[in-house]
Amino acid sequence: MSTIESDFLYPCRTSHLFDNDWLKKWQEGRQYTFKRGEQISYPNKLENELYLVVTGNVSIGHLHEDGKECVLGILHAGDFVDLPSVFSDKESDVYATALTDVTVVKVPKKDIIDKVTGTPELSHQLLAYFSRQLQEVVMILEQVAYDKVEERLIRAFHRLIDRKNAKNGWYPLPEFITHKDIAGMIASTRETVTFLINKLIQSGVLKNEENRLWFLKD
Repeated sequence: MSTIESDFLYPCRTSHLFDNDWLKKWQEGRQYTFKRGEQISYPNKLENELYLVVTGNVSIGHLHEDGKECVLGILHAGDFVDLPSVFSDKESDVYATALTDVTVVKVPKKDIIDKVTGTPELSHQLLAYFSRQLQEVVMILEQVAYDKVEERLIRAFHRLIDRKNAKNGWYPLPEFITHKDIAGMIASTRETVTFLINKLIQSGVLKNEENRLWFLKD
C-alpha cells in the first residue's frame, strides 16, 4: 500500500490508495467507453457500483440549479468516480464527464467496503484522504470569498501546470482542459476566463505554443 501523496492536478485522485493487484483485478471486468465530452455518471442516482477509470481523464463536479458547473477535480487511470459515496446511504449529487476518450469498469461498492474494513492501513489512508479533501474545500471557499477572479485564475494555473515538463521557466497546462473547465474550477464564467486568458497572454504571463497554453510561473 502506498502512502498519501499530493497531486495538484488531480486533487481527487484515489489510485494511490488501493493496492495495484486489486486495481488490476477490478480492471479486468467489462469495460465501458465514453467519448470526450460525454457524461459518464449522473447525480441523484443511488447505485450499488462505482466506476473505476481504466484509461483517460475524467472531470467530476456539481451542477448548480442555475446550470453553472462546479468542477471538484480531475481523475485518471486507477481512480474511482465519487469514492465518498461508498460510505453514504444518500444519493450522490456528483456528475462525471469525459475530458478525453475514457474507458471505465464497474466495481461493486461491497468489494470496496470489504477491502477497507479488512485493511486497517487502507482505512487510515482514507481518513487522511478525506481530511485533505476537506482542507481543499475550505481553501476554495476562502478564495471564492476573498480573491478576485483573476487571482483565482492565477492560483488555478499554479495547481494545473505540469511541473515535470517545464521549458525555460514556462510550464504547460493540460491539453484537455478547456476554458469552461477552468471556469468551473474558479466559480466564474467561460467568457470571463477567456477574457482574462487573453489579457494574460498580452501581458506575457501566458503563451500559446504546441497547441496548449504555457504559464510563466515566476
